[in-house]
Amino acid sequence: MTREEYIAELKKQLRVLSESEVSDICGDFEEHFSIGLSQGKTEHEISAELGDPKTVADTYLSDNMEAASGYTATAQNNAAISGQINQGKATDGKAPVDLTGARLFVVLFNLLFMVWVAFSIYGTLIGFWAVTAGFIAAAIGMLAAIAFAPIIAAGLVVAALAMFCFALCSAVINFYLTKWTVIGTKTYIDWNKKIYNEGF
Repeated sequence: MTREEYIAELKKQLRVLSESEVSDICGDFEEHFSIGLSQGKTEHEISAELGDPKTVADTYLSDNMEAASGYTATAQNNAAISGQINQGKATDGKAPVDLTGARLFVVLFNLLFMVWVAFSIYGTLIGFWAVTAGFIAAAIGMLAAIAFAPIIAAGLVVAALAMFCFALCSAVINFYLTKWTVIGTKTYIDWNKKIYNEGF
């Protein structure tokens, strides 16, 4: 759940309270999100640590039912929530996941293996585009040669057209190879981010 989604749901669950009280409560949770983001956590991780907005709202409401105005924040309640956030524990009691192994795997796997795979794939792709450029250069050269050998002009024109056709075909193939490589790279990067931030 993103920051905006979490705060919106919390406001919805606290709608029985006055606007100023809801604003105070949501302000505290906005601050928790800011602190978590500054520590390198994602919005989804922070929302998981804070717990389900409905459960949080129910806690606030049930702990203060005796208050005539609906909600008055207590020092104990705020301290309990802050303690859970600072300890990185979710309200359901689960301990935070140790990501050291997953992050070490991502770094070493990429440095020792995937960097060489990437060099090979992108090097091959660059080579294919160089072949396309070579076909185009050859076609241009043949057309330019007509000025020096007009006797075989017809043959040079046919050969130049053939080179242009080869260039066009290889460019189309290279375009799709490049597209698939970019998509594959993006997918792989997203997978790395997921493992790095959430573990296996």
